[in-house]
Amino acid sequence: MMNGKTDIELLQAIQAGDEKAFKCVFDAYWQRLLAAIVQLIGDEDQAKDILQNTFVTFWDKRGSLIISDSLWPFLFRIAKNDVIDLFRKNKVRLQGMDLLIADLQNHSGIEESISLKELQTEIDAELVKMPQNMKLCFQLSREDDKSVREISRELHLSEQTVKNNISEALRRLRGRLKLT
Repeated sequence: MMNGKTDIELLQAIQAGDEKAFKCVFDAYWQRLLAAIVQLIGDEDQAKDILQNTFVTFWDKRGSLIISDSLWPFLFRIAKNDVIDLFRKNKVRLQGMDLLIADLQNHSGIEESISLKELQTEIDAELVKMPQNMKLCFQLSREDDKSVREISRELHLSEQTVKNNISEALRRLRGRLKLT
């Protein structure tokens, strides 16, 4: 409850165009949301941009929102989607891992249990356990954006072996992350 009003009451006021209610929501959630975004991406400047975009999106969608309890999950979901877009746009270390990103998007509640930084830690931990060729095939494919043919030539392996190694690496990662 903020200023004696629940999130539902504030949302109703915001839907009516009440900028003071919007400011009240912003004041109540911006620090927590910024901290969560910084934890996900590790860059405070980019996190501030995402934070700003989150609240702009919230304001833009205010008329169509249906919130039954708290605004926090909705605000966090907007921010999380912007973080995923950022990773896609910048092709950060998760480049080429569209299956894992899709799995993240499809699992509700995942934001409470794992951050993208934790995801990268889990990926790194699983990569360490992989056989050298499997790890190399995966990293060259996903991190260096090389084709199967390029990897095959570089590692002196058949293209089918490279494909098998990448598929097995992805299977292990999905298993580690329990997203299958």
